[in-house]
Amino acid sequence: MKIKKIIGGIVLLVLCFIGVRSVFAAGPAAIDLGSAGNFIILSKTAISTTGVTAITGDIGVSPAAATYVTGFSQTMNSSNKYSTSTYVTGKIYASDYAVPTPSYTSIAVTAMEAAYVDGMGRTSPTATELGGGNIGGMTITPGLYKWTTGVTIPTDVTLSGGASDVWIFQIDGNLDISSAKSVLLTAGVSPANIFWVVAGTTTLNTTSTFEGTILAGPGTSTISMKSGAVLHGRALGQKDITLIANTVNGVAGAANANLTVTKVVINDNGKTNVVSDFPLFVGATSVISGVSNVFTSGDYVVSEGINSAYTQSFSGDCDSSGKITLYGGVSMSCIITNNDIAEVGHSSGGGGVVYGCKDPTATNYNYFSSSKPSLCVYKSTSVVSNPTTTTTVTSIVIPKLPKTGFPPQEKWYESFLNSILNLFR
Repeated sequence: MKIKKIIGGIVLLVLCFIGVRSVFAAGPAAIDLGSAGNFIILSKTAISTTGVTAITGDIGVSPAAATYVTGFSQTMNSSNKYSTSTYVTGKIYASDYAVPTPSYTSIAVTAMEAAYVDGMGRTSPTATELGGGNIGGMTITPGLYKWTTGVTIPTDVTLSGGASDVWIFQIDGNLDISSAKSVLLTAGVSPANIFWVVAGTTTLNTTSTFEGTILAGPGTSTISMKSGAVLHGRALGQKDITLIANTVNGVAGAANANLTVTKVVINDNGKTNVVSDFPLFVGATSVISGVSNVFTSGDYVVSEGINSAYTQSFSGDCDSSGKITLYGGVSMSCIITNNDIAEVGHSSGGGGVVYGCKDPTATNYNYFSSSKPSLCVYKSTSVVSNPTTTTTVTSIVIPKLPKTGFPPQEKWYESFLNSILNLFR
């Protein structure tokens, strides 16, 4: 009993020392963005920019096609799965890019729609109609805030709290922050935990600074950033998103990708190698066949320890050379199949004799067949050919010899060598 009291006292002392707010998050539970969180800007209809915009993170459109991403002077990647731009430190995705990008962007948009519904559906607000919709000059603590009208920020507004605290703003009308005004955060507050769920149009006016994720609804909910406006967060809109020489910095929280590399070995020509004989790699990272591994999104090459006695082929989400683009929040697979190679005979160039080799490795085979073809005889084939008669082929198969042995017709070599060796014994 005394021990429990002592432990309880220690816990209470620690809480008092570091502060309760740093241990327990205040405000509602954060909105789960799902795979939409992999994007800094995501739209169902269009994304456009003019001027010198700087975006850190990925952007995408779906179901709109790449032609609805304008002003970025995109360069298509060789995989045709994404494009790049000097204005984007990241990738640009569109619904008409190569597989699996259409599925990736579609899933992200579905997640974005679900996040909007979640945000608008939250109940038991901390306050309703705060400031009559004018929150300029206020200091707002964590919580759920709801307005049936629009919200304006004509002067700076401050969000005060801790690193784990959450703010959700439900806005049935428009959201507007005036030129050169800011959403200010006290030390430790994370933009990743701030959500503006807006049914109408969001306007970030000239040189304003905004914090958090904007989730725009399915109505007339465009997101418009005027010249020089800065967004520390995400713009996730179900309608058009327009930018004019803006800065958009991403926030932490994008999901990693899952990749499973599977090895398949086929031995239908006498070989005996197994899966463990082929080391597997994703980039420089060693992986185990059939085990899911977590990677950051990006481009990778899947490879293996090569065995020249087997053919190699790739399938799944890899291309034919093992290249793969991993998408955050998406599980992908790459299958490497190795099939053992049948030993192929080589003609001696005359007399109907076909050569095999006692050593199945390609290097030795090539050596013997080119320099000492008589050491590689497996079968002889006599051919009787006459233009006026039917061709008859008779094959005599001679079993393969050990790698260190001599074919029967060359036994005198072996006897000769043994006689010489006996002189030194």
